[in-house]
Amino acid sequence: MVTLVVIFCVLFTVTSAQESCEGKCGQALDPTLPCQCNSQCITFGDCCDDYQSVCVAATCSGRCNAGVDNSKPCQCNSACVSYGDCCPDYDSLCAGGDAGGETLSSVADQLWNLDVNRVSVTDYNVNYQGQVSSGNTGDSAAEPFFSYVNEAIFTSRPTFALLLPLLDNYNPNIGQSESLTSAQWAEINSFLDAVLATSVMQKAYNYLLNEGKTTGEADFRDVLKELWFNLYQRSSSGPTDSSGFEHVIVGEYKNGVSGFHSWVQYYQEEKANNIDYQGYVSRANPEIVGAQFIWNGRRKAKGSFFVATSPEFDMAIYSICALVRPNAVCSFNMDGHSIRIQTWDVAHKSGSQIASAYPL
Repeated sequence: MVTLVVIFCVLFTVTSAQESCEGKCGQALDPTLPCQCNSQCITFGDCCDDYQSVCVAATCSGRCNAGVDNSKPCQCNSACVSYGDCCPDYDSLCAGGDAGGETLSSVADQLWNLDVNRVSVTDYNVNYQGQVSSGNTGDSAAEPFFSYVNEAIFTSRPTFALLLPLLDNYNPNIGQSESLTSAQWAEINSFLDAVLATSVMQKAYNYLLNEGKTTGEADFRDVLKELWFNLYQRSSSGPTDSSGFEHVIVGEYKNGVSGFHSWVQYYQEEKANNIDYQGYVSRANPEIVGAQFIWNGRRKAKGSFFVATSPEFDMAIYSICALVRPNAVCSFNMDGHSIRIQTWDVAHKSGSQIASAYPL
C-alpha cells in the first residue's frame, strides 16, 4: 500500500508539473505534453489552466532592471526596447515615463478616449463564425465578417469620407511601378488636413513633439506624409512600387495578400464581393481581429486590424509606434487591455517610412 501511495504521489507530481506553465511560457509546441504555454494555445484551445495567470499577466512589478527571464512572456530591462519584448507597464514602472512624463500607455488611453469618430457598437455588427489556424486552407465561415455597418458614417464623418477616395489610387501588385497624379495628391492632402485637425492626431503630435520626433506642425505634416504616402521601393533593387498607406491600409499582392490592416478597406472590399471571409485566427479586446480571407482570389492567412476605429486613430497609434519603437513590438495598455503592435521600417531607406504596421 505504501509503495502504491508513493507511486501515485510521484505520478501526480509529474502530471501536475506537465500541466503547468511555470518556466514554460513562450516555449514551442511540445505534442508530448497535455497542454501548451505559447500564444498559439489560445487559437488552438490547448492552453494549460494557469497560462493566463503565469504567462499572460505580463507585468514589470518587482522586476525592473532584472536580467532576461525566458520563462516570462515579457522583459523589464532597457534592452527590451531594442528587442521589442517589454511588458506593457515597462515605461510607467521602470523607465520613469517618456519625455514629458508620458508613457505609451497613458498616451494610448488618451487617443482611445479622444477618438470621437470611432464607430459605436450600435452602428456595426460582426459575425466571427469559425476559428481557424493560420495554416488552414478550408473555409470555416459561410457568411461575411461584417453583417452590418451604418453607411452614414462614410459620408457624415470627414476623415472617413476623405479616406474612401484614396483606396483606389494604387496598383496592388508589388514589383510594378507606382505613381500618383496631381489629383491623387490633392486627395491625400485633403485627407491629411482632416486628420491633422482631429483631437486624436493633435495628441499624437504633442506627444511626438515632446519625444523629439518632430520639430513643429509643418514638420509633423511632412513626417506623416513620409511615413505613409511618399512612394518607395519595397525591394532595394526594384521599381518604386509601394507606400506605407498602400501596404497597411489598402493591401498588396505578393505570394497571396501582403499588408491589408484596415477595417474600412476590408468592409468596402467585402461589400463589393471581392473578399471571401474564411474565419478568424485570433480575436482580442478592444475589438481586434486576425482574419483569414481570400481577396480577389489571393489568400491572406492572417490579416489583423482594429475594428470600428477611426482613420485618425489607426494612423496616430501606428505612427507613434513606428517612430518611438521602430522595427519592434510596441507594447502598452489601452482601455484596460494589453496591446501589442508590430511596426517595420523600410530597411534600405534613410529616414522613416512604414513598411508595415499591425496589431498582434
